Amino acid sequence: YIDDHQADDQFLALLRLFHHIGFFAYYELKGVPLESNWVCTDTTFLYKEISKLLIIRFHPRNPQRVATKRFKKEGIINERDYQELFKEVGISEETPSEWLLQVLQNLFFTAEIGPGRFFIPTVLTKGHIESPDCPTVQPLCFAFNFKEDAFSENLLDLPRSIFCQLAVHLANKDEWDTCPNDSDRSTIRYTYGDLEVFLIDKPGRIEVAVFCFESFIFSKKGPCPADLKKLHDHCAAIKGEVKEGIEVVSGS
Repeated sequence: YIDDHQADDQFLALLRLFHHIGFFAYYELKGVPLESNWVCTDTTFLYKEISKLLIIRFHPRNPQRVATKRFKKEGIINERDYQELFKEVGISEETPSEWLLQVLQNLFFTAEIGPGRFFIPTVLTKGHIESPDCPTVQPLCFAFNFKEDAFSENLLDLPRSIFCQLAVHLANKDEWDTCPNDSDRSTIRYTYGDLEVFLIDKPGRIEVAVFCFESFIFSKKGPCPADLKKLHDHCAAIKGEVKEGIEVVSGS
């Protein structure tokens, strides 16, 4: 029984109770509005459906699967042809496509980077993109350790990649414009205002390389103090947003 006094808090406590005793899985995701969280009564079915998309990068080439080939190359699901892709990879016809795309967004597997365009960096292959040499400033390097209770127990069965989920988290931000054609599984390119930013997956760390467009800071006389301050402020903002993103996607 839920009375009128603090009804929302009581209902939330009830959802958590049923989750902990195993009636269903309640996904209370950090950084997601409470009304956007959801309940799943069959997590096995959900994990199987998501995995059908995430393992595409390991599939051998099949020229007959046109949508799958395009998805593996670009990491993009287009609203106009996702039904074809879902059919090729074996997504159940009983799974509502719009609902599945929303689930993938809530779990930081995909970001909507334009009307009807969803970016999933996990499916990309490695090694065909390299960031330019000599960034404008020294690369920002992020190394981190997971706390013992960092992951919610109902997410342990999902394949996780902090790098890819961080890439999605940043792609969801207005200031970060993703460039999927210039990205691969370990190097994601963005534009951030007047800057070009590469998020790079390195052994033991995540690296952020920042480059200035010519219009931002270069002139015949060299950069002026105001330009340098603007660059410093942008880099400080980038550092803060990447750090926040790591905390959000790791659940710490």
